[in-house]
Parts: sequence; C-alpha cells; structure tokens
Amino acid sequence: GAVSNTASYLRLWALSLAHAQLSKVFFQKIIIEYGAEQSTLTPVFMVVGFAAWFCATFAVLLCGDLLECFLHALRLHWVEFQNKFYISDGYAFEPFYFYKKDADE
Repeated sequence: GAVSNTASYLRLWALSLAHAQLSKVFFQKIIIEYGAEQSTLTPVFMVVGFAAWFCATFAVLLCGDLLECFLHALRLHWVEFQNKFYISDGYAFEPFYFYKKDADE
C-alpha cells in the first residue's frame, strides 16, 4: 500500500520536473543561443526565437500536463479504487435508482 502510493506519486512528481526542465532547455537553446548571440538582425531573431520558444514550450507543457492528469486519474482508479473498494463477487451490476422500478416495465 504505502510503497506503491509513494512510487506512484514520485512518478507524477518526476513528470512535473521533466516538463519544467524541458521548458528551461528550450529557453536556453532557442532564445539564448540562437537569439541573443546573433550579432546581425538580432531583433528579428529574437521575435522568431521567442515565437518558436513559446510554441515549443506551450506544446510540451500542455502535453505534459495532460499526461500528468491522465496518469493521476489512472493511478486513482488502479491503486486506490481497485485495492480498497473493488470486490469481484460475480454479482450482476444493478444501478441505483431513487424510485422503485415496477416489475411491469
């Protein structure tokens, strides 16, 4: 229980750190190296570099956050729900109704 929960949360934390570091790498490679160090047409390179950095960072962060949300929901289903509440007794599922269904229906 505790070990699998800890490992699961560490996996989510690692994804969070990974997409934060990717954003930093994109900034260093696109803005710093290719934008600020160019001596000719620096404003043009800065605008193009910023647009490229923004698009790449947005795509990585959006995909990373979507992956984190998906994995967290999956973790909740498999680690929390399946281990604690799910019992496979072989009974057919009967949904809950606020009103009593008539036998004629």
